[in-house]
Amino acid sequence: MNRLQTLAFAALGIVALAAPVACSQNDDGSRSTRRAITQSQAIAADFLRTELALSPETASRLDLEDYLGPAAIFSLDNHSQAGFERRRLVRIELLQRLRQRPRLPADHALARDLAVAEDAILDLISLEQLGYGRFDYFDLRPYAVDPFSGVWTEGTNLLAYQQSINTIEQASAFITRLQALSAAVEDTKRRLVADRVAGLEMPRALADETYQRLQALIADDATALGLLGTTFAALTLDVPELRPDQRAQLVALVKTEIDGRLRPALQDLAATVAEMSESASDQAGIWAQPKGQDLFVGVLKASTGAPLSTDRLHARHTDDVALRVEALRTRLVAAAAPAEGEAAPVLPAPDLASLLVWYEALMIEPAPVDVEPPEPEPMEDTLRTLAPTSIWATVLDTPAFGAQGDSISAYLSLWTTQPYLTWRTEGDGELPAHRRLTEYPAIDGAWRLYAWQNRANAPTSDLESVADGSIELLQLVLAAADTGLHLERWSLAEATTYIGDHTGLNPDLSRELALRIMARPGYHTAIVAAYHRFETLSERARAVLGERYSETDFQRTLIQPGPRPLSYIETDIEAWYGARLEN
Repeated sequence: MNRLQTLAFAALGIVALAAPVACSQNDDGSRSTRRAITQSQAIAADFLRTELALSPETASRLDLEDYLGPAAIFSLDNHSQAGFERRRLVRIELLQRLRQRPRLPADHALARDLAVAEDAILDLISLEQLGYGRFDYFDLRPYAVDPFSGVWTEGTNLLAYQQSINTIEQASAFITRLQALSAAVEDTKRRLVADRVAGLEMPRALADETYQRLQALIADDATALGLLGTTFAALTLDVPELRPDQRAQLVALVKTEIDGRLRPALQDLAATVAEMSESASDQAGIWAQPKGQDLFVGVLKASTGAPLSTDRLHARHTDDVALRVEALRTRLVAAAAPAEGEAAPVLPAPDLASLLVWYEALMIEPAPVDVEPPEPEPMEDTLRTLAPTSIWATVLDTPAFGAQGDSISAYLSLWTTQPYLTWRTEGDGELPAHRRLTEYPAIDGAWRLYAWQNRANAPTSDLESVADGSIELLQLVLAAADTGLHLERWSLAEATTYIGDHTGLNPDLSRELALRIMARPGYHTAIVAAYHRFETLSERARAVLGERYSETDFQRTLIQPGPRPLSYIETDIEAWYGARLEN
């Protein structure tokens, strides 16, 4: 799930923290217990309110501005170094409150929720102490900006696609945030300079890509930065309180702000990034940064809630890739087996890239030679192109992966249908709001990969299996490139070649995926680590339960309680099959 999907999902079924929390059956209902519950609810509410106040942009994406009051829609996050320090200190204070909370009965739901929040905030503080990057519960990035994230793209996308304008007040909030965006970009530039002085700076490849994308954004083009003005003009057309002359004045004000302040601020940021690129290191991995190894390990912990050893981690990933490649090769050979009485085809045994090209040729009928090639599709507007997107959406839009398009579409659509959505929102699965802020990104990604690989309607034909299996392979390859770059000191070119050779993706997309891994170290490694843990838990449950094992119930037990540390997941699975044995 990408971040915006996660945030949108988190907004579903938000429950008020002020509502009473039911006592467990073991709760004796004593006055001290009731007092502990009340105080714990207050801590949970403060945790939620404080975290949202620290990030009004998150509140907007969660559609929770009302929780903070009407002023929230007028604010952006504080992107300055002072803002970073303030968030860190506030979270340290929150952690102290969580640790000093009244003791609830061990089996009380709120006790566990607060324990999950405590684990998440402790991991976040540990990362914040290692560097000046951007760390929150959804995204862990070591650099103030990179080609795919940062206020320069996230702020513009927030205004272009997520800022509602149905009233004069909301129109005013749009303009206020637009005016604040210029200052936020300037703050980001100062943070880049401060990080550089501290020894933490983007590798040259990331700086060059960031510069190119900034240049595309600030181009004098209606589909780039000018789209903000177009969006404002379109959204204010139906605001009943706005007279035509007032609306014309506001549209002109937005254009003046974009051309007079925001574009120059972004140009200044681009110039700073270009200057940094000239002296930046060619080393691609986080290992080259101060405390880089500690940061990589910290990201793994914050993404899964479990300490993970990096010993032989890269070797395990490359072994996984080799096994998966061989399995897909076997399926392809089986798919090409001759019908009775026909001669066996002669199949090459090259790397998987060639096999996937062969598979694509089987599935896609070539166009007749005398037909003119179709005109290329018009490019999407620049803001959408620059917006952070999931790997799968990127792959889906790539012609080189056309043969797997149906499977990837199914992979993406699976999460908008039953059972995933229901399990995350029904009954006990409806998480309290403060738990929705402590998302473990790798746990959620691993859930999806596991559920995809073990779904009930998995294909039976060999060719469809190859297409489906390529999704798992891609994730394994990205994890191997992750440890290759950040632990084994691969160059960008080495990571790009590895991704292309083992997935069949074209060089441009392979390079973009390698750049994304450079900018977000540890993420894909953490997904695969959690995925393998789920597989291990499934094998153990199958061994214990035998014929009484239910894949549906196993997945429900994984998914329904929401993202939480791996240790909690293991406890839940053990309790599930223990209860099944007793019954």
